[in-house]
Amino acid sequence: MLNQKAKMLIVEDEPVTRILLSQIFRRNGHPVKTAEDGFSALEEIRQEMPDILLSDLNMPGMSGFELLSVVRRRIPGIYVIASSGAFSGESVPNGVAADAFHEKASGLGGLFELVKTAPYHDQLVRAGTDESVPIWVSPFERDAASGAEVLITCPQCLRAFALSVGAADFVIRQANCVYCETVIHYATVQPMNPKLPHNYHAPLKDAASAAAETPVALGLAV
Repeated sequence: MLNQKAKMLIVEDEPVTRILLSQIFRRNGHPVKTAEDGFSALEEIRQEMPDILLSDLNMPGMSGFELLSVVRRRIPGIYVIASSGAFSGESVPNGVAADAFHEKASGLGGLFELVKTAPYHDQLVRAGTDESVPIWVSPFERDAASGAEVLITCPQCLRAFALSVGAADFVIRQANCVYCETVIHYATVQPMNPKLPHNYHAPLKDAASAAAETPVALGLAV
């Protein structure tokens, strides 16, 4: 039996999946609200904070990567379950600010268990609150020659500045705020093809660490 008290916010771009999940969890006693992307999810959270946030990662507008980064830094008390068909297994993909991960098309049994046990994790250190967890941003300008331009808001001084980055997506990078010099970890995100695997890399500090570290693939196609 699923926990009857946990309020849920389901963020899913696909209407059929969004409606289906909301109906299933409502029948199991959960108060459920839904949102179609990150922006509408933040509006729902402003009106009423959920106990559990279940969010897809690949969405237009504000992706799940960006949404979860904002939620974890601003409202760390929400239990976050990330969902995607682009990664396999039960581990949270590197750099994603979530407490748990649900692989799409793997059945709903595992998701039910995550929701059922979520209320018992209140005393744990919440994933994603550490400063090393990246801020996810979408490039606002991109071309083959110059790579991409991103706009980053410093979590310390809250001032925004533009930054030129390489063309590769899903790579965790490091920069200093141009105003207060706070070290910021960030990554650029683009709409994913769920049939392709995606690699994530930590920032390499020097040539020695580059030689010692190898990219780790986080998941295979579903």
